[in-house]
Formats: sequence, structure tokens, C-alpha cells
Amino acid sequence: MSSGYEKKDVSVKGIVGGTLTIVVIIVVFVVLLRDYFLYNVENAVYNEAAAPSQELVEIRQSAEKLISQYGVIDKQNGIYQIPIDRAMELVVEDYNR
Repeated sequence: MSSGYEKKDVSVKGIVGGTLTIVVIIVVFVVLLRDYFLYNVENAVYNEAAAPSQELVEIRQSAEKLISQYGVIDKQNGIYQIPIDRAMELVVEDYNR
């Protein structure tokens, strides 16, 4: 029959060991989640910052077009646009004379 009480004490080592195991698992889980989150946020920020905006791409294309084409600025006064590479060549030639 039942004596009304436990004849064996609760294992303190088991409770302490189980508690420590759970705490260690939680700490490891939190550290891994933090590292995963920081890695993803860092990559997202880098990808967002590294990719030029559409407006910047358009500005660069427009600037490249301006410095790489021939054109007429003012025909009456004889002002023409030449590509920057050709302009640099002419400056060097003029300097060497």
C-alpha cells in the first residue's frame, strides 16, 4: 500500500543538470538567431546600398552621352561639341607644339 509520501528524494543533480542544459540550449539558440539576423540585415543593407538607383543610372547614361558625342552648340558662333577623348587629344597636341 501507499505510505502517503515519497520514499525517494528528488534528484537535485538531475534538476540542476536539466536546468543548465535548457539554459545552455537557449543561450546557443539566441546567439545563433542574433548572428543570423545580423548577417541578413547586413547583407540587405549592403545590397540596397550597393545597387545604384534607377535615377543614378539615368544620370550616368545622360552624362556619358554628353561627353562622348559630337554635336552643335551654337552654329552661328561656330561652337561645337566634341567627345572628351578627342578634346584631350587636341589639348595634348596643342601643348606639344
